[in-house]
Amino acid sequence: GFPAPFAGNSLAVPSVPGFPGPTLVILALRTVRKPKSQAPPPEHVPSAAWARLGLCVLALIAYANSFGLGLTTDARTIITSDVRIRSASVANLSQILNHDYWWPTSVDRLYRPVTLISFLWNYAVLGNGENGAGYHVVNFLLHAINVLLVYELVLLLFRRRREPAFFAAALWAVHPIHTECVTNVAGRADLLAAMAVLAGLLLYTRMNAWTVGRRWLAAAALFAIATLGEFSKENAAVLVGLLLLWDLSFGIGPWREGLRRRIPAYSAATAGLLLLWWMRLRIFSPLPWPELPYVANPLIGAGFWTAHLTALKVIGLDLWLLAFPIGLSSDRSFHQIPLAGALDVAAWAALLLVSVLLAVAIARRRRDPLIFWAAGFAGLTLLPTSNLLFPIGTIMAERFLYLPCIAFVMALVALADRYCPSVAARLALALLLAFWTGRTLLRNPAWNDNLTLAQADVETAPASFGLHERLAAALFEQDSRGNLDRVIHEGETAWRILSVLPRQRQFQPTPANLGAYYRFKGDALGGAATPQGREWYEKALAILQQAREVARAAEKNYDDIQLAHHKPLAKRTAFRDVYFNLGAVDALLGRY
Repeated sequence: GFPAPFAGNSLAVPSVPGFPGPTLVILALRTVRKPKSQAPPPEHVPSAAWARLGLCVLALIAYANSFGLGLTTDARTIITSDVRIRSASVANLSQILNHDYWWPTSVDRLYRPVTLISFLWNYAVLGNGENGAGYHVVNFLLHAINVLLVYELVLLLFRRRREPAFFAAALWAVHPIHTECVTNVAGRADLLAAMAVLAGLLLYTRMNAWTVGRRWLAAAALFAIATLGEFSKENAAVLVGLLLLWDLSFGIGPWREGLRRRIPAYSAATAGLLLLWWMRLRIFSPLPWPELPYVANPLIGAGFWTAHLTALKVIGLDLWLLAFPIGLSSDRSFHQIPLAGALDVAAWAALLLVSVLLAVAIARRRRDPLIFWAAGFAGLTLLPTSNLLFPIGTIMAERFLYLPCIAFVMALVALADRYCPSVAARLALALLLAFWTGRTLLRNPAWNDNLTLAQADVETAPASFGLHERLAAALFEQDSRGNLDRVIHEGETAWRILSVLPRQRQFQPTPANLGAYYRFKGDALGGAATPQGREWYEKALAILQQAREVARAAEKNYDDIQLAHHKPLAKRTAFRDVYFNLGAVDALLGRY
């Protein structure tokens, strides 16, 4: 068992009385001077059980101030309006399974019954009703489970080295970008989908060494996991691609035997996709063709090259936020992210960065499969929401980075572990962990309600019409009289941003709401009996007439889309408040 230099007679040691022979001398030398490669430094992380407990405690610290918050944005709409979650009954479960996410007002093609059932569990079974505390607790518990799953995954990727695995999972647990999934109750769809993706991938990494019978049992479990994930949020469909990525990164051995062993897993994941496709086809075929709002995602109306170059610019912004999560925002609608042109430096820089990262990862696939896997994982999990394959309902959202962030922190820790002195690496990662935890704690309170969220985010994304629109509505809801001047200012800002667009691309509620605010201002100043009140009524009439033009253009555009897809014209899409307020202002001015 000796190394080659010590074999045979290559080393001559004299044998004298009382002096140990050559073999004993060699053993003594090897004991005294053991090579460094055979004596790795001890890990500075306690046992795996204590590591898991520490990760949960870190996550709890980061989200400790989120449990008393209220409901915002989509969660508020669903939990206060969706009658299907009011009671746990067979009828309600049937309604959830057989209708889309926003039923009875179908605005897009989202089908997420598992997410709605989780809300029903909160509302009816746990008795939380419209109190946000219980929903926040469940969101945190789901995130904590995901943290443990991430730890198991990175522990496997780091070859059971607990210290880098602990740092990677800890950084992911407290990253501020996750507040839109964890602190925002509507982010539960992302939490559930991520749980399915991580659990399915971990199951797959273990099942290939099992017997045939156990592999088929595991495949049945993988089908259930994949289906639950895809019925929580559509982007869980990336699980099939992640299974393939694992095999490309870490090999499958002899291809015939490897393929035969993997057939059950690939079949199970594909079957989950087919079931989702069948359910979506059954539910959405009778419904009108969805019309995605241009103002939420301007890439919808852009040309091919402009749209894809802008989408790449958004990926660059995503990478920036992962590294420097300072300027967080819940909304980046028109015109916060301008469309990219030929001279857009940010877009070309993002294209160059993405190309370099992919080229390096592919070139080093065999020598560095860990980085190749990280690049592939980030790309696959971001792809469904990147607007590169097809336009979606928004141009950018921080919740889309919940899964890609795993690859980011893992690559960060791996590079620090390789190229930095161990003490310096630990210190830098610990400081980063503390900074991100503090940033998350500061970000959580913004998600208390629509007013606190809009006030915080309008500073970060001042060119987003949606934030000004949301802030105006929230201020009006808080105090319709005392806040009226601020309400009008925010409404005018939103309209000023939108007014550069053609009528068919503008957002109907913005001018309609502004007209209503003008009308209330006229009421406060004495109505038509005073010059000031009448002046505000005239302003209301002028903006509402523009709102009517927007409504007519939107209706025509909607009808054209339905006819182009051979759908009946079953409803009108005009914003009814436009016409109500037009009639009210005409009456106040005596124009019966």
